[in-house]
Amino acid sequence: MEERGALILALPKGRVYEDILPYLKGSDFELKDDPKKTRKLVLDTKNEQVKILLVRGWDVPAYVTSGAAHLGVVGKDILIEKESEEFIELKDLGTGKCRLSLAGKKDLLLGSTRMKIATKYPKSSIRFMESIGIQSEIIYLHGAQEIAPLLGLSDAIIDLVETGNTLKENGLHEIQVIREISTRLIVNKAALKTKSALINEILKIFK
Repeated sequence: MEERGALILALPKGRVYEDILPYLKGSDFELKDDPKKTRKLVLDTKNEQVKILLVRGWDVPAYVTSGAAHLGVVGKDILIEKESEEFIELKDLGTGKCRLSLAGKKDLLLGSTRMKIATKYPKSSIRFMESIGIQSEIIYLHGAQEIAPLLGLSDAIIDLVETGNTLKENGLHEIQVIREISTRLIVNKAALKTKSALINEILKIFK
């Protein structure tokens, strides 16, 4: 049975939003508000039953898990760190492609049994380092990880890499790709039943 009330789609501000915007344009879910001209965080669409919530990428899983948003668009890198039984990954949207990689100085040796890793992805980092038999000490940094090895704060970093230019400019190189990353559409489990018709309509625009 469909639940009354608008369906909320949580979108991250920034690049992911810009990648998703072309899918919304020309559809029933095209934005009526221009985010560049308003400070509103809940935006109306042409469909009165669907609204867009603009939040930080790292917060999308929390909104969908709690049911405050029914759908969310978020990078796989974040989903790995924010696992929950309350949402389901519906679709790989194929946008925002990059890779999660181990990087460090060119003279870095992986033969040691323990390494300091600077990253904002502790779960992914610990799992990967364990998989190659190295115990890791995680140095949590939310940005500018590339500088950590240069200042002696860490032995290496684990971060997203797109072109590798930032690494090179900071004297680092990509040592190993951990996994490929792209943007995913997630849904609150309960919403699959209560908002199924609207969810199916939204899925169609991503084909």
